[in-house]
Parts: sequence; structure tokens; C-alpha cells
Amino acid sequence: MGTGKKEAARKTRQGKVGDGMANVKVKGENFYRDAKKVKKLNVLTKGTAQRNAAGEITKAAVFQSRERPSARIEPNRKWFTNTRVISQDALSAFRGAVQAQQNDPYSYLLKQNKLPMSLIKDDETK
Repeated sequence: MGTGKKEAARKTRQGKVGDGMANVKVKGENFYRDAKKVKKLNVLTKGTAQRNAAGEITKAAVFQSRERPSARIEPNRKWFTNTRVISQDALSAFRGAVQAQQNDPYSYLLKQNKLPMSLIKDDETK
């Protein structure tokens, strides 16, 4: 007859019993498989859906679930730090200045104020 489980005897012999985590283990972890191997096997075995005798899916695989978490991303001001912002008052003043100078054939615009001209020219066809 044997003397009991050898792994438990080894743990007590090496003093690894009193760490307070003796009862906390990864599911399926034992003397033959470590946690890494158990995770790898779970990926291989849990990758298929469960089916009944008729072949209908009763439980989807982990990656086939139709349930989606709420995926709203909170807005952050850091996203807009690299953009140029102009107030409506400044835009209307610049529009008026461009419209006044546009009719004068002897003047032309040297600097566009780094604005797209589509913001300044109102499209009458809309």
C-alpha cells in the first residue's frame, strides 16, 4: 500500500502549506498540469458551442455570444487638442471682411487665416 498522495506530502515537507493560499487554486490545476497548460486546454475545448442531440446550439461559444456590453466611450478633451477652433463671432466677422474685399478688383487675400474657404463662402445652391 502507498503512503498517501505524494504531492501533498511534498508541500508539507517543503513548508509550502502555511502561505494562506493553500485552498486557492486554478480550476483543473493538479500534479500533472500547471495553470498555463490548463488555460491552453480550455481555449481548445471551450472554443466550440454546446449542442443538443438534434444539433441545435444550446450554449454559444465564448466568442460567439450575441450579448454586447455597453461600448460607449467617454469623451475626452485630449482628443481635440490638435484641432483648430474658431468662435461664431470671429467666423462671421471674417466672412464679412472677405465678402467686402471679394467685390474689389484691386485687392486680394494674402492670408486665408488657415480656414477652409468652404466655411467662408456660403453655398447658395443648398
